[in-house]
Amino acid sequence: MHKDISKYLNQLSDNLTIVNKLIVGAYLTFNNIELQHNKLIKTCIEGNDKKEVDEFTALIREKNEKFDFEDLIRLFEITIPSDDTVSNGAVYTPKTIRDYIVESSFSSFKLSNFNTLVVADISCGTGAFLYSVAKKIKEQTNKSFAQIFQDNIFGLDISDYAVERSKILLTLLALSEGEDEKVFEFNLYIENALSFDWHVEIDEFNGFDIVVGNPPYVRSKHLSVETKELMSRWEVTKSGNSDLYIPFFEIALKYLKNETGILAYITVNTFKRSLNARKLRTFFSSNQFNLSILDFGNHQVFSEKSTYTCIVLIQKNPKESILYEKIDPLSISQKRDFSMIKYKSLDDKKGWLLNTSKILTNIKQIERVGTPLGNKYPIKNGLATLSNDVFIFRPSDEDEHYYYLENHKIEKAICRDVIKPNRLKSEDEINRLKEKIIFPYHDNVKQKKYNIISSKMAILDEKYFQKTYPHTYAYLLTHKTQLLGRDKGKSFKKYLWYEFGRTQALADYGEKILFPYMSSQAYFVYSEQKDLLFYAGYAIFLDNISKREIELLKIILKSKVFWYYIENSSKPYSGNFYALAKNYVKDFGVCNLNEEEENYLLSTDSLMQRDDFLMYKYGLENEFDYRILEKVV
Repeated sequence: MHKDISKYLNQLSDNLTIVNKLIVGAYLTFNNIELQHNKLIKTCIEGNDKKEVDEFTALIREKNEKFDFEDLIRLFEITIPSDDTVSNGAVYTPKTIRDYIVESSFSSFKLSNFNTLVVADISCGTGAFLYSVAKKIKEQTNKSFAQIFQDNIFGLDISDYAVERSKILLTLLALSEGEDEKVFEFNLYIENALSFDWHVEIDEFNGFDIVVGNPPYVRSKHLSVETKELMSRWEVTKSGNSDLYIPFFEIALKYLKNETGILAYITVNTFKRSLNARKLRTFFSSNQFNLSILDFGNHQVFSEKSTYTCIVLIQKNPKESILYEKIDPLSISQKRDFSMIKYKSLDDKKGWLLNTSKILTNIKQIERVGTPLGNKYPIKNGLATLSNDVFIFRPSDEDEHYYYLENHKIEKAICRDVIKPNRLKSEDEINRLKEKIIFPYHDNVKQKKYNIISSKMAILDEKYFQKTYPHTYAYLLTHKTQLLGRDKGKSFKKYLWYEFGRTQALADYGEKILFPYMSSQAYFVYSEQKDLLFYAGYAIFLDNISKREIELLKIILKSKVFWYYIENSSKPYSGNFYALAKNYVKDFGVCNLNEEEENYLLSTDSLMQRDDFLMYKYGLENEFDYRILEKVV
């Protein structure tokens, strides 16, 4: 669907009555569908301004040339109230993905059973999966859509407008096939899946044969207090800061038939490794569910969101192994070539490494060598002001006492040097990329001159701040409304308005190796400036470490061995970027070296010789491993 069409509708997206009238009116006009009886669709187009509908229809003809059901579904998905775009996690699922999920889930059943299958989407949104399911049953049986809606498909969503659009979509499907019933009976409910009980709502409920869908991906920080309380009732989200999609696995499996039922989701692939999905992994492994994962890796399926996804198929009958395959979305229709990975070989706490047995062996080998990086050195996150544009700046000018920013003077005495590791690639860039940060804190514990990495920091008293740094105080005051709005105002009920959004990294002090959140290769940059602060990245702190040891550590971290480890155990992003978060680097084994080995690594400038030596040191010297490593770099 052309961007001009969505732009036209998005101007009206907070008035869904008008949006629905335009979309439905244009769909009927474009496709020459005559309506005679159906009350719901009549309600959608009653009072329509014909000129307005014709204008919108003409825009579709000009920009899109067609208006089929996929266009209709897409417009329903992208025209939702602005307040719901983050909190509800709705997104359009491409037809190829829906078709694969529906075909895969139905393939577990005999054709003769299709008449009686009970299929649900418990986060149905505007009904795209229910539409695909209804079409599948219609194609394989003699049932009318009216019968299918009444007997076979069930939907649930927290948003009333989403359920209304599901009804509209399914009704238009029936109308397109010549079924113009006055009223269709739907099993569609407006409730919260976290607290909804299907046994109460449906008489003699015996479980679903199939649950399909795309559970809402809403990050923990965007969830309401009420939602978090409801999530705490489910086993997989009793602790930690879980994202909203996680309990939808447990909910679906609770209402799935024990012997034959199948769950088929497209969802984010982070549950394999993320900290907040540890209980979900334990839930899967302790029950030894029959689990298949089609992982899209760093390919993005959803054009509207930067999320990385996979298809998950689950049945309750226990299996010793998971089936896993990493694929390109374009090859989804091809024959599958799953690898079998035993549950007992996976670590629920640290995260699942789903690779071939050879790669898994190599990863474990690397982790066993020497000492884990996170045990050998402190690895820390950078500052989080939640308003970097206010606190962090590049002076337009300076004099003895002040930095100049826009029309403001900022006292130098309240500023510190800060750098963003995400931009940093070499030591030569440090001075050029350093910025200034307004730092409204003071030492609460006196630092020793050299060997303290951190000390406690206290926020400046507001009266003291205003008196001692009046120009900086006046500057921040102009941004007070923005600062109070950080974290939707939640954090600043207990903090002063000019504090940073988080207390992390305030007192981190010492020599450090800086590295980014994510990268396409290993950038590890050493800084000897102990009071240099950092944000948007990580640092390995080096307490009383010799320059020799620092250089050796950098050589190891910039090696093919390290990048092979990251490429096969970290979270992938598009453009061959990989996450370098603490959770992904802390278990990398830093090998022990004798003096002769140290001298060899420090004396040669040949990267190939260093890599050859380290592959040998990590037990990866055979030809097969070398070829794998060559592909990575």
